[in-house]
Amino acid sequence: MPTAAPLPPPASPPSGAPAILHTVDPRSGAPGPLTAAASIDDGRLVLATSAPGAVAGQPFSPDAFRDVVVDAVVSLPRGGMDDAYGIFVRQVAERTYLAFMVTPAGQWSLLAVADGGSTPMAGGRLPVEAPFARGLGAANRLTVVAAGPCLTCIVNGFVVGGVTVDPRYRAGIAGTLLVHLSAEPAEAAVALHWAQVRALLVDQV
Repeated sequence: MPTAAPLPPPASPPSGAPAILHTVDPRSGAPGPLTAAASIDDGRLVLATSAPGAVAGQPFSPDAFRDVVVDAVVSLPRGGMDDAYGIFVRQVAERTYLAFMVTPAGQWSLLAVADGGSTPMAGGRLPVEAPFARGLGAANRLTVVAAGPCLTCIVNGFVVGGVTVDPRYRAGIAGTLLVHLSAEPAEAAVALHWAQVRALLVDQV
């Protein structure tokens, strides 16, 4: 079966139901204070690093979220085919969070990070029927549905996996993430086109 060709992801965050809790649109400026690795470039939030093995992250807001849909359009304009980029959710401490990552080569993973170490919870090569845009600079829409202890990972509307997570990840901050794994080329950068957090429950509004 040939690889499914994805439709271009939406250029702007959607509106309407479910209720919107937070939106990041870099065309309107930075989502609050930026980390040292982050900048706004050509209407996108860019995270860059030149150190192999380095991890760069930028929260969407200081608010903690629990039962939500975290939705983002991201791309990797610079880097290697094995560099991982994506979104993190339920960050409960500086180095304790859950990360949904993809690579330009079409690998995906859901990691539980705690105290600097990471544990793969699910992942592998994206199935050929998944509508994923491969290669540097290709934009993809990554979505995490977080409902209680269950997390579901979605690429361009295609469900790739789901897991039950440890109770320590009950709620927390969400943001975008870059893991620079390859030594060449020397620099990697992820670009966040937009992001949005939506409520699953009425009383979250």
